[in-house]
Amino acid sequence: SEGLNTLPMYTGERQIVQLSKLNVNKELWDMFPELRDKRVGLGVSNRIIENFEMTGRFAYAEEKEAIQNQMLDAWETELTGMGDGQTKLKMEGIALPKYIVYAEIYDFSVSYGENYKRGKVEMTNTTIMGVQIRMVNVDNSQYIVASGQGTATQIGEGMFRNPTMGFDQSTVGIATQRALETATVNLVKRMEQYGW
Repeated sequence: SEGLNTLPMYTGERQIVQLSKLNVNKELWDMFPELRDKRVGLGVSNRIIENFEMTGRFAYAEEKEAIQNQMLDAWETELTGMGDGQTKLKMEGIALPKYIVYAEIYDFSVSYGENYKRGKVEMTNTTIMGVQIRMVNVDNSQYIVASGQGTATQIGEGMFRNPTMGFDQSTVGIATQRALETATVNLVKRMEQYGW
């Protein structure tokens, strides 16, 4: 997968985007209770903002904290089963964005294995995360879709087995970062192709 460092330096004008929603594919939501951990919602939305920031191409219609709260609200609405998948956006007093960005976790799995090393059994944990980003042009409703998949394996506890484990140290965090880097690079390349 290609990292953000493979993108050429960008010196153009930053485009105003609104990061609006983080979705989870319904089957995955039902299948993996791990996805319902609020740290995942917080971590993924934070990573999206960070990755976008690193491209140097985007400015935000809102404060980062407001963006994150909005994405988490959508996450929690889905979590409580109150969501109809159509969370309404609150748009008061916001600089009008040129693009609205939606993200969806479309692939997620966790598997456990055993490695035999020097006569000892090591438990491994592998997490796969697939993230899709959809960027909609507010003016004409055209959109670009870009996806990325990331895998991370750790020996021992790769999920949130330990309550103090940070998102970024978990296999979910590492796999998310890898997936989002690929998706963000793909998105930027497509933006250039479309002349956005």
